[in-house]
Amino acid sequence: MKQLIYTVAKDRTERAINDSELFTYTRPSWEFYCKKYNIDFFVITDDMFPDTSPHWFRYYIFDLKPGYDRYLYVDADIIVKWNAPNIFETFKNPKKLYVVKDNSGLSWIWEGIKIYKNLFPDTDVKWDEYFNSGVILFSKNHQNLIEGFRDFYEDNTDIIREYRERYRKGFDQNIFNYFCKYHNINLEFISERWNLFHMIRREIFFNGYFVEMGYFWHLNGLDRNKQVSLVKQLWDQVKVNYINENKLNTTES
Repeated sequence: MKQLIYTVAKDRTERAINDSELFTYTRPSWEFYCKKYNIDFFVITDDMFPDTSPHWFRYYIFDLKPGYDRYLYVDADIIVKWNAPNIFETFKNPKKLYVVKDNSGLSWIWEGIKIYKNLFPDTDVKWDEYFNSGVILFSKNHQNLIEGFRDFYEDNTDIIREYRERYRKGFDQNIFNYFCKYHNINLEFISERWNLFHMIRREIFFNGYFVEMGYFWHLNGLDRNKQVSLVKQLWDQVKVNYINENKLNTTES
């Protein structure tokens, strides 16, 4: 079975940080993880559609890397823990879209749901069934969904950009929640261990609790002026564990 983990690392002049610089310190963990479990790894670095935020490029994966049985998208600001289990072996149903509930900023979520309701007037997204799009596990069975959402964006670019500029409620996440609900996609919510986001807001970052709590450390919500330096500092502290784990795996094999 062919499996692919991929992310997007495309810089934008209007962003406070360069994704490629941040990815310098998260990428080694994913290369380690993919080598450990014999998974292919791919990084989207090219523009996929004119004048478009890189947030949308994840939905062009079937244009770029068709032919895989299963896919895992992860945001570029995520570090995977050195001893994290193989997510493809943990969640095996190819008919399900596996995601993590997002409850880290309920006012932001509530407002986003209300605002984007205008694009899907006959569809209801519940705040307690809302997911974060930073980690999405899917399969070739979801090609129509992913490509359909890509097409939806391209067909509605003007209004989506207008909403983004007017309301500042994210990029793809609210809309993809609605799109999945509209198409009655078979979702399964998995543990936050697999997408432990907004760790400062949850008071588990600076005390280091997240290291034991999660498998995928989502380093969003950090001060943009300090994000790269904080992620570098974290990687410098934990990278020895990947070296030791690699030695252990080599010895056991």
